[in-house]
Amino acid sequence: MKRRNRVLQAAGVLAMATVLASGCGASAKGNEAAKTGQVSEITIAAQDFSEPLIDDYMVKELIEAKTPIRVTVKKTSGASGLMHSMLQQGDIQMYLGYDGTEFTGPLKQSYTGAFAGNPDKVAQYVKDQEMKQFHAWVSPSLGYEDTYALAVTEQTAQKLHLKTVSDAAPHAKDWVLATDSTFQARQGDGLTGFEQAYGMKFKSAKAMSYDMMYPALQKGAVDAAVVYSTDGRLKKLHEVPLEDDKHFFPPYHAVLIADANTVQAAHLDEVLAPLWGAITTEDQTEMNYEVDVLKKDPEEVAHAFLVKKGLLKE
Repeated sequence: MKRRNRVLQAAGVLAMATVLASGCGASAKGNEAAKTGQVSEITIAAQDFSEPLIDDYMVKELIEAKTPIRVTVKKTSGASGLMHSMLQQGDIQMYLGYDGTEFTGPLKQSYTGAFAGNPDKVAQYVKDQEMKQFHAWVSPSLGYEDTYALAVTEQTAQKLHLKTVSDAAPHAKDWVLATDSTFQARQGDGLTGFEQAYGMKFKSAKAMSYDMMYPALQKGAVDAAVVYSTDGRLKKLHEVPLEDDKHFFPPYHAVLIADANTVQAAHLDEVLAPLWGAITTEDQTEMNYEVDVLKKDPEEVAHAFLVKKGLLKE
């Protein structure tokens, strides 16, 4: 899954090695200061797509509005695994992540057994084990989930009265499905497992890039596509993500992962509490649309959302 970047490529590690080496000293001092209860600055890192950058700017503005702490948002070309490593090395104090990514990545778990179909168990495990193993604090969900989703056009959804994947299952035998190449090859939570979970079989499946997938669905070259649930292009092209009503996919609720000492010293759990549950999937999709499609500045989009929700004054 490119946007969550579960697998950290070696090239990415090498590309960031210099950044880590040059920045770690100052940031490590910041973490040491947190242990003494003195926090004057925080660095938040963003993965390499718009969504976490938008949310990071919300966090920055809330912290700076309510505390004397100065916040730096560090844009990176890195994956989620790199964010976790940077946090452990003291180069950053916080990043926006997804509970499912932490679950299958740093915590090396699989969405099977007692966890399968139980997103609440996954969320609690991530919260407990990040603290136990890494002394990292995991926030409550910001409200939205960015996960795989089966999408159809708005016209198809209305014509066939589709709201969930189960609703779509009887029609799959007549549909050509678009996915990225990794989804078709994935074991467990890939195409084969997806079809088995819902008792359906697509007529055929075509692998293509996301840049090709959305227009293909819009033009009728395919009948459905496996997309990301908060992708702004869904709004642009009037495509509808269907609810994964059997919880086949692991949960990918947006959460903040942070150095526990910093959170405690700066009372960030209280400062940021207005964000918990405040961002719906529709909200985040709209903001992603504004940045990725309308090319608005992510910091301005973040500010406008906070004002709209009454979390900050204009």
